[in-house]
Amino acid sequence: MGPINTRFNYTNVTNKWITPNTGYDRNSLALTMNTKLFKDRLRLASKINYTNRWSDNLPGAGYGNQSIMYWFIFWQPNADLNWLKDYWRYRRIVNPDGTATFIQQKDSLIFYPYSSFPENPYAIAYEFLNKSLRRTITGNFSATYDFTKDLSLMVRTAADWGGEYRQQRRPWDAGSRLPRGSVREQNILSQEWTTDFLLRYNKQFSEDIKTNFTFGGSTLRNTYNRKEVRADSLRVPGLYHLYNAAGQLLYVPDYNAEFIVNSFYGMITASYKNYLFADFTGRQDWSSVLASPYRTAKSGFFYPSVNTSFVLSDAFDLPKTVNFAKLRFSVAGVGSGGTNPYLNTDVYLQEVDFINDSIYTNPTTLANPNMRPLKTISYELGGNASFFNSRLTVDVAGYIGNTKDQILQRIIDRSSGFARQVVNAGVVRNTGFELALSGTPIKSKAKKGFVWNSTVTFATNRNRIMSMPDTSLVINTGPVAGGQIVAKVGGSMGDLYGRGYVRAPDGQIVYDGTTGNALITQDVVHIGNTIPKGKASINNKLSYRNWRMSFLFDGQWGGVAHSLMHYKMVEQGKLTLTLPGRYNGIIGKGVVQNADGSYRTNDVIAKDIDEYYRSHMGIDNAEGSTFSTDFIKWREARLEFNIPVRGAIKRIGLQRAAVAAYGRDLFIWSPWPMFDPEFGTLSGTDIVRGFEIAQFPSTRTIGASLIVGF
Repeated sequence: MGPINTRFNYTNVTNKWITPNTGYDRNSLALTMNTKLFKDRLRLASKINYTNRWSDNLPGAGYGNQSIMYWFIFWQPNADLNWLKDYWRYRRIVNPDGTATFIQQKDSLIFYPYSSFPENPYAIAYEFLNKSLRRTITGNFSATYDFTKDLSLMVRTAADWGGEYRQQRRPWDAGSRLPRGSVREQNILSQEWTTDFLLRYNKQFSEDIKTNFTFGGSTLRNTYNRKEVRADSLRVPGLYHLYNAAGQLLYVPDYNAEFIVNSFYGMITASYKNYLFADFTGRQDWSSVLASPYRTAKSGFFYPSVNTSFVLSDAFDLPKTVNFAKLRFSVAGVGSGGTNPYLNTDVYLQEVDFINDSIYTNPTTLANPNMRPLKTISYELGGNASFFNSRLTVDVAGYIGNTKDQILQRIIDRSSGFARQVVNAGVVRNTGFELALSGTPIKSKAKKGFVWNSTVTFATNRNRIMSMPDTSLVINTGPVAGGQIVAKVGGSMGDLYGRGYVRAPDGQIVYDGTTGNALITQDVVHIGNTIPKGKASINNKLSYRNWRMSFLFDGQWGGVAHSLMHYKMVEQGKLTLTLPGRYNGIIGKGVVQNADGSYRTNDVIAKDIDEYYRSHMGIDNAEGSTFSTDFIKWREARLEFNIPVRGAIKRIGLQRAAVAAYGRDLFIWSPWPMFDPEFGTLSGTDIVRGFEIAQFPSTRTIGASLIVGF
């Protein structure tokens, strides 16, 4: 038996976030072990990670009166925040002698900030608490046995276990829905087990021809369980326990989900004279997500791939400036049944009920009993080359792919009895181009001299909907003005529609000839696409002696999104762009339609400035508050000094020591008006692209680190 190699790692993180009384703590432990047996023919390896993450309060997000950003929209910017810190109301009591005493109604009555819309932000921070305790364990164990130098078998099993306890506390006077407060608790358990094997055989038929045969299989089982109980009225204020419920407890129906994926796969790799290579793969999956009580025959799907490459620099004598050159071509298939079970079977929904009752209702999503797996076939042609003693490297690729039968949930008319319908959505074609340039513009000949390495990446993608099961599918809807993500034949995934400006044939905005306000369409119009057309980055690394410095910039272009926060701030006159016209009216830039159908330059003064700006960027005009999500970000910077290890320090076993300062998301340049165009809006468990709904500001991270290695 050989030595047992062991590595142990511990990480502690304490986060204090940008709003009061929020943040989290995290402890992580990692243990890695490996050894060899039977004259190194058997190799054993294992790894286990444990993470404990807890928070006394995670901030509520979105457009709702228990969100800090909701309050931010309504609060007056010239008001003093100190007025709100003492957030419990006082009750006036008249004494027998006629004097008055004020007694604070702690835990029972909240002082609202001069509005019935938002909650007091300090009450949200210190009383509207969202607690969380999550423990996760991930681990794997593998055994590899070499029968001969050419034949080996690897068997592996892996587990991912997560348990989370969540609690939401709401005090007395928490709005009209919870006048006597609330405490809600959820227990969530998720598990995923994977077991696989891989049999490898290497065969060299001659000096020039080498092959490798691989065959394997795997089984994956995923389970998810969620339990929830609510006490939505408390007997004693400030006591957040279920036994303090003023009435019966409400038990939310348990949610239990499970799916299994079984697979067999194989690969043949062949090479000729180490310059011509080919890989042939095939995989067959059977997914329980596609099976139903009425159908199991079509739960499997097969997807193959072929990858070829030709190393020109090994096959031919190229100029000395070319160190390496390779061409590659691949045809690859990918399939998926998804990870959301029960979409192909109608199941009754159990409603929130009291202890002794069971209430079931019809499903709100129309199932698809003939659901098919998503399949993608893509073709890629590319190459990479190195020049000038590898001082310059170029990697370029172009691809085209067709994806069919995407599993989507379209929004349908509620008169059907359902809100959504599960569909397999047509064919979508993606084409793209990718370029990566890496180089060393400066490299000193001196040992540990100055070196400058730079990497530039560029990627662009276009998608086009080739066919659909219907003329159009509404994939998601926004909060106002008919905003929606629509898939239409000839359009693109991510197309944003909504009500917008009425425009003249030459594209100018048409204004009302009486009020001077902008006219808005009755039907939705195409506004833009929420998916960026391209992304790029540049990363530079500088080194000199013991110093290292790096800085990364990246950006994107071509996408748009709607901003609810912008529309609300305009509505309340809190943006400087609403200043023009407040005193003397304003004439909008555009045209007015004459009685005979012709157009003239707008000459009508809008006197009602509130309605004028609402017509441009208010609740009925999605186009007016839709903006480009282009940006350039200074994504990361790092300065590091490697401390020389010598003398007594080296004798104690220290191999490396370094100190560093770093920053992430340092600056942003963007036309997006509200904080950060890289927002994500949660809708259930999905992240919806294209609609910003009261997002938090993004944060800049600046820190320091000490690295010690033995």
